[in-house]
Amino acid sequence: QIMKQVPVRFDPKTLHLPAYSVEKLSSMKDSDWNNFVKRVCSLLESSEKNTGAARSKLNLLYYLCTLVVCKEIANRLISSQLFPILIQQLRAAANWDIRANIARVIGLLALHTSELEENVPVSEVTFL
Repeated sequence: QIMKQVPVRFDPKTLHLPAYSVEKLSSMKDSDWNNFVKRVCSLLESSEKNTGAARSKLNLLYYLCTLVVCKEIANRLISSQLFPILIQQLRAAANWDIRANIARVIGLLALHTSELEENVPVSEVTFL
């Protein structure tokens, strides 16, 4: 089945974390950055199965799509603990919208990073 991708728009009011701009994230201290990434990872790993949880996760993925088009943010995220969690969530997600948007985030990360190392399994997305 071919699914048309919807434009990426996130709702900052329902994001469950501050919707920092690319500029704000770029200027964050390492400790603040690590806290932000941990929070994103925790939200992605939440295992709630209701519709609201799926909507929240999609909203977070849309937000990530807007962030990873920045080269600096993409470089920091691809080498963080977020990337393995994205792969894990891609394998585990039953919702096709969530799977498609996780794959979109991974693809955008791979496209916009300048530090893609050989051990980063971006090709794994095509096999799932």
